[in-house]
Amino acid sequence: MNTNDFSVRIKTYIKKNENRIIQDLADLVAQPSISSTSEGVEQCCHWIVERMDKIGLNPTVYPIKPHPTIVGKIGNDPKKKTVLIYAHYDVQPRGKLEEWKTPPFEPTIVNGIMYGRGTADNKGPLMAHLNAIEFWLKEYGELPVNIKTIFEGSEESNSEGLPEFLRDNQELLKADLVYFCDGSKNHNDQPIIALGVKGMLYVELILTTMKRNVHSQYAPVLPSAAWELVRLLNQLCSENGVVNIPGFYDDIVEPTEQEREIYRSLPDVRNNIYDSYGTYPIYPEEEGYYLHLNGTPSFNISGLSSGYTGKGTATVLTSEASCKIDMRLVEHQDGNKILKNLKQYICDLGYKNVTVICHGNTPAAKTPVDTPWLEPIKEATREVFGKYMIYPNRPSTAPDYLWSNILGIPTIQVRWCDATSDNHAPNEHLTLSNYLHGMELTATVLKKVAEMK
Repeated sequence: MNTNDFSVRIKTYIKKNENRIIQDLADLVAQPSISSTSEGVEQCCHWIVERMDKIGLNPTVYPIKPHPTIVGKIGNDPKKKTVLIYAHYDVQPRGKLEEWKTPPFEPTIVNGIMYGRGTADNKGPLMAHLNAIEFWLKEYGELPVNIKTIFEGSEESNSEGLPEFLRDNQELLKADLVYFCDGSKNHNDQPIIALGVKGMLYVELILTTMKRNVHSQYAPVLPSAAWELVRLLNQLCSENGVVNIPGFYDDIVEPTEQEREIYRSLPDVRNNIYDSYGTYPIYPEEEGYYLHLNGTPSFNISGLSSGYTGKGTATVLTSEASCKIDMRLVEHQDGNKILKNLKQYICDLGYKNVTVICHGNTPAAKTPVDTPWLEPIKEATREVFGKYMIYPNRPSTAPDYLWSNILGIPTIQVRWCDATSDNHAPNEHLTLSNYLHGMELTATVLKKVAEMK
């Protein structure tokens, strides 16, 4: 296959087909696919299958519970490398409709930006992958690599059912590299090449003191659930962010010198963060922003609830208080071990009135930065986007462990959606130029991987 004219052909193809490529994304975003409620997920799966059929990806739907997974495949040439492309087609709920500028499932383009639930997370990248594959088949008649795709419908619900499917179908999904795009650029508008993710342990604490709420006149003599929960949280995590759960830090492996060097080379984004959030980041000066962000486990209070929550005022002494906590864990931290220690520690502190509910436990995962598969992806990203950044480990959580831990395949992600894409929030959006560049990137990655010695 002669690909000397690749650069010209991919740009010409995108320009010629731009309206159709954008309409593909609009049509997919218009189809709800909320995994937490199952709304529209089956219909969205059917839409994607039809699109894959037209391309020639030979899709097979596997009825994983609660939501199906779609596997596609083109090519079985032993002389070619095999790339497994991952994406998810489920999305987060709408959220507060009054905070949306446009209806979440009526994709709207304003000043070159498409607004709608799922535009960035993760339907934009999914459609970019499909259109990149279609480009190769239409322009060259074949792909430079063997392609397998896997699109799941439960990523926003902790990829429920997928780990078991992968363990039972390792030969089906055997590949040299897993490539995917799910996330935003850095705050300086550079794409991020990421080789690992933090895990996450998500728990809910429910503390009960009495049978029911009472008038706050009894505050001097009866216990307040709200105050007891506040005191408990203060003992679980100190003011300086140190987590006090026994054994929390025991299994952490320090970053390698090569990883530290990568983090030290990354640009200063303090002013960019201030412009986005109205505050500067806080971190130990000796660690630096990137190492602290990506290499430090966290203990975050996602929500607190107790007592009267309506409009106006009410004097209530609360009988129950609850909070939700997400703990982002780095490589080698064991969520099961931490959960067990958390429950025991709460009891040891004397809180016999607390129920601990686990809502999710996703392991951390990491592909070493010296993997040979990094170089072709760096080259492709440089050609398409220009400057880029490398995260040996990124601060968010995604199901990378499915590929690197269960299937044992090197896994690399490129995050190219808008830095301010508002994933999971009202007014989620994707700049169309990023979307089109994302398609070009996938097509280029396949070429660069095929050319590896």
